[in-house]
Amino acid sequence: MSESRSVADFFTLHGLPPDSVEALTDVSRLRRRSRGRPMVLGVARAAYFLVDGRMAEVVQPGKTRLWREVMLFERVSTTASFSGTYNEERPSPAPRELIAGTPLSRCLFVEVPNTKLISLAMTDPAIALMLARMATKRHTLTERLYTASRAAPVARVAAVLNYLAEPTRRNVIKPREDGAMVMTTAEELVASGPSQADIADALCLGRATVEKAIAELRQAKALRSFSPGERANCCYPIADRDLLRQIALGG
Repeated sequence: MSESRSVADFFTLHGLPPDSVEALTDVSRLRRRSRGRPMVLGVARAAYFLVDGRMAEVVQPGKTRLWREVMLFERVSTTASFSGTYNEERPSPAPRELIAGTPLSRCLFVEVPNTKLISLAMTDPAIALMLARMATKRHTLTERLYTASRAAPVARVAAVLNYLAEPTRRNVIKPREDGAMVMTTAEELVASGPSQADIADALCLGRATVEKAIAELRQAKALRSFSPGERANCCYPIADRDLLRQIALGG
């Protein structure tokens, strides 16, 4: 019951009416993957929607994309079934059958058999529109984050980290009014999952260039520096998101 509820909640977030949500929920299931476990998604067999987590997708040899939840891994909307939707690669008679990638955190997917999804999309305009919107979102993010750009490396790194950031909680030690030090929790934005090497691969930059860009973002106080003993690997706490966005825009 909880799995069905999670699937239904995911599709509801995309504005589908109850009947469409119920139809998709009936043919969907959840798939989980642990961090660092390479995976190959058989997109000829099923569509996969990333509900939670961070993933590095290999879109073609030597080209990586870093994604977070609600991104699209499917081929239904990139075939002739729905004209005008986005295809990152030029249409061909033999589209890719497999999507390779590595979860950068614990990932949760919704899996929908392609035959079921095609049938529903052909008869339910709301589902077809949802797929088109999701494909458009992927296209927009690809253009904004991962296409060739004259922007400075620090701006490109800032844009990716801003995209990946989400609220999280961490333990901190703070003084009480009486001066005693107590452990409490604080919420902050953190971009987590990719290593500096992952970011370099996604942006087609050198690793040293990415390392320098991250150091610049910390020096500018857009990213928070780490305290002694804090987890620093694949984790980028945001100190000032407005500043991070400004840098991403070249400001």
